[in-house]
Amino acid sequence: MKIFALIPRNFNLSKKLTTLMFAIFLLGIIVSSIFCYNILRSNTEHELNRQANVLISTMDSIRKYNQDKVNPLLEKQSEQKFLLESIPSYAVSEVFNILTNSYKDKYGEYIYKDAMINPTNSNDLATEEEIKIIERLSEQDKLGGQNIAQGFLTIDGKKKFYTSRPIKITQSSCLICHTSLEKSPKSLQILYEQGKYGANQGFGWELNKIIGTKMIYIPAEQVYKITNENFILIIGIFTAIFAVTIFLATLWLKQYVVQPLNRITQVAEAVSLGEMDIEFKKHSNDEIGHLADAFTRMKTSLEIALKRLVKKVDRNQNQL
Repeated sequence: MKIFALIPRNFNLSKKLTTLMFAIFLLGIIVSSIFCYNILRSNTEHELNRQANVLISTMDSIRKYNQDKVNPLLEKQSEQKFLLESIPSYAVSEVFNILTNSYKDKYGEYIYKDAMINPTNSNDLATEEEIKIIERLSEQDKLGGQNIAQGFLTIDGKKKFYTSRPIKITQSSCLICHTSLEKSPKSLQILYEQGKYGANQGFGWELNKIIGTKMIYIPAEQVYKITNENFILIIGIFTAIFAVTIFLATLWLKQYVVQPLNRITQVAEAVSLGEMDIEFKKHSNDEIGHLADAFTRMKTSLEIALKRLVKKVDRNQNQL
Protein backbone atom coordinates (compact mmCIF):
# COMPACT_ATOMS: atom_id res chain seq x y z
CA MET A 1 0.00 0.00 0.00
CA LYS A 2 1.11 3.57 -0.70
CA ILE A 3 0.84 4.58 2.94
CA PHE A 4 3.53 2.04 3.83
CA ALA A 5 5.81 3.43 1.14
CA LEU A 6 5.80 6.78 2.92
CA ILE A 7 7.68 5.31 5.89
CA PRO A 8 11.48 5.83 5.40
CA ARG A 9 13.26 2.55 4.75
CA ASN A 10 16.24 3.48 6.92
CA PHE A 11 13.99 3.51 10.01
CA ASN A 12 14.39 0.61 12.38
CA LEU A 13 11.37 -1.59 13.10
CA SER A 14 10.46 0.34 16.26
CA LYS A 15 10.39 3.67 14.44
CA LYS A 16 8.44 2.19 11.54
CA LEU A 17 5.81 0.80 13.91
CA THR A 18 5.57 4.12 15.77
CA THR A 19 5.27 6.06 12.50
CA LEU A 20 2.65 3.67 11.17
CA MET A 21 0.60 3.84 14.37
CA PHE A 22 0.77 7.65 14.38
CA ALA A 23 -0.33 7.77 10.72
CA ILE A 24 -3.28 5.47 11.49
CA PHE A 25 -4.11 7.60 14.54
CA LEU A 26 -4.03 10.84 12.53
CA LEU A 27 -6.06 9.40 9.64
CA GLY A 28 -8.58 7.91 12.05
CA ILE A 29 -9.05 11.25 13.84
CA ILE A 30 -9.54 13.14 10.56
CA VAL A 31 -12.04 10.67 9.08
CA SER A 32 -13.96 10.19 12.33
CA SER A 33 -14.08 13.98 12.87
CA ILE A 34 -15.77 14.50 9.51
CA PHE A 35 -18.39 11.81 10.09
CA CYS A 36 -18.85 12.71 13.74
CA TYR A 37 -19.41 16.42 13.04
CA ASN A 38 -22.01 15.70 10.35
CA ILE A 39 -23.84 13.26 12.62
CA LEU A 40 -23.79 15.71 15.54
CA ARG A 41 -24.98 18.53 13.28
CA SER A 42 -27.88 16.38 12.08
CA ASN A 43 -28.75 15.34 15.64
CA THR A 44 -28.65 18.96 16.82
CA GLU A 45 -30.97 20.06 14.03
CA HIS A 46 -33.27 17.15 14.83
CA GLU A 47 -33.39 18.07 18.53
CA LEU A 48 -33.99 21.77 17.86
CA ASN A 49 -36.64 20.81 15.32
CA ARG A 50 -38.31 18.64 17.96
CA GLN A 51 -38.26 21.51 20.46
CA ALA A 52 -39.65 23.92 17.87
CA ASN A 53 -42.45 21.50 16.99
CA VAL A 54 -43.35 21.22 20.68
CA LEU A 55 -43.56 25.02 20.83
CA ILE A 56 -45.67 25.16 17.68
CA SER A 57 -48.00 22.50 19.07
CA THR A 58 -48.26 24.52 22.29
CA MET A 59 -49.10 27.64 20.31
CA ASP A 60 -51.73 25.66 18.38
CA SER A 61 -53.32 24.64 21.68
CA ILE A 62 -53.46 28.29 22.74
CA ARG A 63 -54.90 29.22 19.36
CA LYS A 64 -57.62 26.59 19.70
CA TYR A 65 -58.39 27.58 23.29
CA ASN A 66 -58.72 31.22 22.27
CA GLN A 67 -60.91 30.31 19.33
CA ASP A 68 -63.20 27.88 21.20
CA LYS A 69 -63.33 29.44 24.67
CA VAL A 70 -62.44 33.13 24.44
CA ASN A 71 -63.98 34.16 21.12
CA PRO A 72 -67.57 33.20 22.08
CA LEU A 73 -67.29 35.32 25.24
CA LEU A 74 -66.04 38.37 23.31
CA GLU A 75 -68.32 37.98 20.30
CA LYS A 76 -70.85 40.65 21.31
CA GLN A 77 -68.21 43.14 22.43
CA SER A 78 -66.32 42.64 19.18
CA GLU A 79 -69.36 43.70 17.20
CA GLN A 80 -69.11 47.19 18.69
CA LYS A 81 -65.32 47.42 19.05
CA PHE A 82 -62.78 45.21 17.42
CA LEU A 83 -60.86 43.39 20.19
CA LEU A 84 -57.41 42.03 19.50
CA GLU A 85 -57.95 39.49 22.27
CA SER A 86 -60.54 37.79 20.07
CA ILE A 87 -57.91 36.96 17.45
CA PRO A 88 -56.21 33.56 18.07
CA SER A 89 -52.96 34.63 16.36
CA TYR A 90 -52.75 37.65 18.70
CA ALA A 91 -53.05 35.37 21.73
CA VAL A 92 -50.37 33.09 20.31
CA SER A 93 -48.00 36.01 19.72
CA GLU A 94 -48.52 37.41 23.21
CA VAL A 95 -48.05 34.06 24.93
CA PHE A 96 -44.90 33.35 22.92
CA ASN A 97 -43.47 36.74 23.91
CA ILE A 98 -44.18 35.94 27.57
CA LEU A 99 -42.47 32.56 27.14
CA THR A 100 -39.32 33.97 25.53
CA ASN A 101 -39.08 36.77 28.11
CA SER A 102 -39.57 34.38 31.02
CA TYR A 103 -37.04 31.82 29.76
CA LYS A 104 -34.47 34.01 28.03
CA ASP A 105 -31.61 31.59 28.63
CA LYS A 106 -33.32 28.87 26.62
CA TYR A 107 -35.81 30.59 24.31
CA GLY A 108 -34.73 34.24 24.39
CA GLU A 109 -33.54 34.24 20.78
CA TYR A 110 -36.42 32.17 19.38
CA ILE A 111 -38.80 33.96 17.03
CA TYR A 112 -42.36 32.88 16.22
CA LYS A 113 -44.13 34.07 13.12
CA ASP A 114 -47.43 33.33 11.39
CA ALA A 115 -46.15 33.87 7.85
CA MET A 116 -49.23 34.49 5.69
CA ILE A 117 -49.69 34.99 1.96
CA ASN A 118 -52.45 37.57 2.53
CA PRO A 119 -52.61 38.50 6.23
CA THR A 120 -54.70 41.13 7.96
CA ASN A 121 -51.65 42.33 9.88
CA SER A 122 -48.87 43.35 7.48
CA ASN A 123 -46.29 42.18 10.04
CA ASP A 124 -47.37 38.61 9.23
CA LEU A 125 -46.77 39.02 5.48
CA ALA A 126 -44.61 36.15 4.22
CA THR A 127 -41.30 36.92 2.56
CA GLU A 128 -40.33 35.39 -0.78
CA GLU A 129 -38.46 32.58 0.97
CA GLU A 130 -41.41 31.93 3.29
CA ILE A 131 -43.80 31.84 0.33
CA LYS A 132 -41.65 29.10 -1.20
CA ILE A 133 -41.94 27.17 2.07
CA ILE A 134 -45.73 27.63 2.03
CA GLU A 135 -45.86 26.32 -1.54
CA ARG A 136 -43.74 23.32 -0.52
CA LEU A 137 -46.06 22.59 2.40
CA SER A 138 -49.06 22.89 0.10
CA GLU A 139 -47.56 20.31 -2.26
CA GLN A 140 -46.89 17.99 0.68
CA ASP A 141 -50.47 18.46 1.84
CA LYS A 142 -51.82 17.52 -1.60
CA LEU A 143 -49.70 14.36 -1.59
CA GLY A 144 -50.77 13.51 1.94
CA GLY A 145 -47.18 13.81 3.19
CA GLN A 146 -45.78 15.03 6.47
CA ASN A 147 -46.43 18.76 6.65
CA ILE A 148 -43.20 19.82 8.31
CA ALA A 149 -40.35 21.79 6.77
CA GLN A 150 -37.01 22.77 8.23
CA GLY A 151 -33.76 24.29 7.05
CA PHE A 152 -31.80 27.53 7.04
CA LEU A 153 -32.79 31.03 5.91
CA THR A 154 -30.93 34.32 5.93
CA ILE A 155 -32.99 37.09 7.54
CA ASP A 156 -31.64 40.63 7.79
CA GLY A 157 -28.18 39.31 7.05
CA LYS A 158 -28.33 36.68 9.80
CA LYS A 159 -28.57 32.96 9.18
CA LYS A 160 -31.37 31.22 11.06
CA PHE A 161 -32.56 27.65 11.44
CA TYR A 162 -36.31 27.32 10.98
CA THR A 163 -39.06 24.80 11.61
CA SER A 164 -42.42 25.35 9.96
CA ARG A 165 -45.87 23.78 9.81
CA PRO A 166 -48.79 24.87 7.64
CA ILE A 167 -51.71 27.10 8.58
CA LYS A 168 -54.80 25.51 7.11
CA ILE A 169 -58.38 26.73 7.51
CA THR A 170 -60.41 23.74 8.70
CA GLN A 171 -63.31 25.52 10.44
CA SER A 172 -65.79 27.77 8.68
CA SER A 173 -65.94 30.02 11.75
CA CYS A 174 -62.43 31.18 10.92
CA LEU A 175 -63.66 32.65 7.65
CA ILE A 176 -66.06 35.13 9.26
CA CYS A 177 -63.38 37.81 9.31
CA HIS A 178 -61.53 36.73 6.17
CA THR A 179 -63.99 35.95 3.36
CA SER A 180 -64.74 39.50 2.26
CA LEU A 181 -65.01 42.96 3.77
CA GLU A 182 -68.81 42.98 3.38
CA LYS A 183 -69.20 39.74 5.37
CA SER A 184 -66.76 40.71 8.12
CA PRO A 185 -67.90 42.10 11.51
CA LYS A 186 -68.89 45.76 11.57
CA SER A 187 -66.12 46.59 14.05
CA LEU A 188 -63.53 45.22 11.59
CA GLN A 189 -65.08 47.14 8.70
CA ILE A 190 -64.63 50.34 10.68
CA LEU A 191 -60.89 49.66 10.95
CA TYR A 192 -60.67 49.26 7.19
CA GLU A 193 -62.64 52.48 6.70
CA GLN A 194 -60.20 54.25 9.02
CA GLY A 195 -57.33 53.05 6.84
CA LYS A 196 -55.69 50.81 9.43
CA TYR A 197 -55.80 47.91 6.95
CA GLY A 198 -55.57 47.81 3.15
CA ALA A 199 -58.56 47.22 0.88
CA ASN A 200 -58.20 43.46 0.31
CA GLN A 201 -55.81 42.83 3.17
CA GLY A 202 -56.67 39.56 4.96
CA PHE A 203 -59.56 38.50 2.73
CA GLY A 204 -60.11 35.75 0.19
CA TRP A 205 -59.19 32.89 2.51
CA GLU A 206 -60.64 29.50 1.56
CA LEU A 207 -61.69 26.49 3.59
CA ASN A 208 -59.24 23.53 3.66
CA LYS A 209 -56.57 25.53 1.92
CA ILE A 210 -53.10 26.32 3.26
CA ILE A 211 -52.82 30.09 3.60
CA GLY A 212 -49.57 30.37 5.50
CA THR A 213 -47.13 28.69 7.81
CA LYS A 214 -46.31 28.74 11.52
CA MET A 215 -42.59 29.26 11.86
CA ILE A 216 -40.06 29.07 14.67
CA TYR A 217 -36.74 30.77 13.93
CA ILE A 218 -33.60 29.87 15.88
CA PRO A 219 -30.23 31.62 15.35
CA ALA A 220 -27.94 29.39 13.31
CA GLU A 221 -25.15 30.21 15.78
CA GLN A 222 -27.04 28.22 18.38
CA VAL A 223 -27.04 25.16 16.11
CA TYR A 224 -23.31 25.52 15.49
CA LYS A 225 -22.58 26.23 19.16
CA ILE A 226 -24.34 23.09 20.39
CA THR A 227 -22.76 21.03 17.62
CA ASN A 228 -19.26 22.37 18.33
CA GLU A 229 -19.56 21.81 22.08
CA ASN A 230 -20.66 18.20 21.60
CA PHE A 231 -18.07 17.71 18.85
CA ILE A 232 -15.17 18.88 21.04
CA LEU A 233 -16.35 16.66 23.90
CA ILE A 234 -16.79 13.52 21.78
CA ILE A 235 -13.61 14.02 19.72
CA GLY A 236 -11.68 14.68 22.94
CA ILE A 237 -12.90 11.41 24.43
CA PHE A 238 -12.35 9.56 21.16
CA THR A 239 -8.84 11.00 20.77
CA ALA A 240 -7.92 10.01 24.32
CA ILE A 241 -9.20 6.45 23.82
CA PHE A 242 -7.51 6.18 20.43
CA ALA A 243 -4.22 7.56 21.77
CA VAL A 244 -4.19 5.16 24.73
CA THR A 245 -5.03 2.25 22.40
CA ILE A 246 -2.24 3.18 19.98
CA PHE A 247 0.21 3.64 22.86
CA LEU A 248 -0.61 0.23 24.35
CA ALA A 249 -0.45 -1.45 20.94
CA THR A 250 2.94 0.16 20.23
CA LEU A 251 4.21 -0.80 23.69
CA TRP A 252 3.07 -4.40 23.17
CA LEU A 253 4.71 -4.60 19.74
CA LYS A 254 7.97 -3.25 21.11
CA GLN A 255 7.98 -5.67 24.05
CA TYR A 256 6.85 -8.82 22.26
CA VAL A 257 8.12 -8.25 18.70
CA VAL A 258 10.85 -5.63 18.47
CA GLN A 259 12.81 -6.53 21.63
CA PRO A 260 12.76 -10.33 20.98
CA LEU A 261 13.95 -9.72 17.41
CA ASN A 262 16.73 -7.48 18.73
CA ARG A 263 17.81 -10.24 21.16
CA ILE A 264 17.82 -12.84 18.37
CA THR A 265 19.87 -10.45 16.19
CA GLN A 266 22.41 -9.89 18.96
CA VAL A 267 22.78 -13.64 19.58
CA ALA A 268 23.08 -14.31 15.84
CA GLU A 269 25.86 -11.71 15.56
CA ALA A 270 27.67 -13.25 18.54
CA VAL A 271 27.40 -16.74 17.02
CA SER A 272 28.74 -15.41 13.73
CA LEU A 273 31.81 -14.24 15.66
CA GLY A 274 32.35 -17.72 17.10
CA GLU A 275 30.62 -17.45 20.47
CA MET A 276 28.95 -20.87 20.48
CA ASP A 277 28.15 -20.87 24.20
CA ILE A 278 25.42 -18.30 23.82
CA GLU A 279 21.85 -19.56 23.33
CA PHE A 280 18.78 -18.38 21.40
CA LYS A 281 16.29 -18.24 24.27
CA LYS A 282 12.67 -18.96 23.42
CA HIS A 283 10.23 -16.72 25.35
CA SER A 284 6.99 -17.45 23.47
CA ASN A 285 5.32 -20.03 21.26
CA ASP A 286 4.44 -17.60 18.46
CA GLU A 287 6.28 -16.71 15.25
CA ILE A 288 9.10 -15.09 17.23
CA GLY A 289 9.49 -18.28 19.28
CA HIS A 290 9.53 -20.36 16.08
CA LEU A 291 12.24 -18.05 14.72
CA ALA A 292 14.32 -18.64 17.87
CA ASP A 293 13.87 -22.41 17.38
CA ALA A 294 15.01 -22.08 13.76
CA PHE A 295 18.13 -20.16 14.79
CA THR A 296 18.83 -22.73 17.52
CA ARG A 297 18.66 -25.55 14.94
CA MET A 298 20.86 -23.54 12.62
CA LYS A 299 23.39 -22.99 15.44
CA THR A 300 23.33 -26.73 16.26
CA SER A 301 23.87 -27.59 12.58
CA LEU A 302 26.68 -25.06 12.43
CA GLU A 303 28.33 -26.56 15.53
CA ILE A 304 28.10 -30.08 14.05
CA ALA A 305 29.54 -28.86 10.76
CA LEU A 306 32.39 -27.09 12.52
CA LYS A 307 33.20 -30.18 14.61
CA ARG A 308 33.30 -32.31 11.45
CA LEU A 309 35.50 -29.76 9.80
CA VAL A 310 37.87 -29.69 12.76
CA LYS A 311 38.09 -33.53 12.79
CA LYS A 312 38.79 -33.60 9.06
CA VAL A 313 41.53 -31.02 9.43
CA ASP A 314 43.04 -32.99 12.32
CA ARG A 315 43.02 -36.21 10.25
CA ASN A 316 44.69 -34.49 7.35
CA GLN A 317 47.35 -33.08 9.62
CA ASN A 318 48.00 -36.52 11.20
CA GLN A 319 48.33 -38.08 7.78
CA LEU A 320 51.02 -35.57 6.96
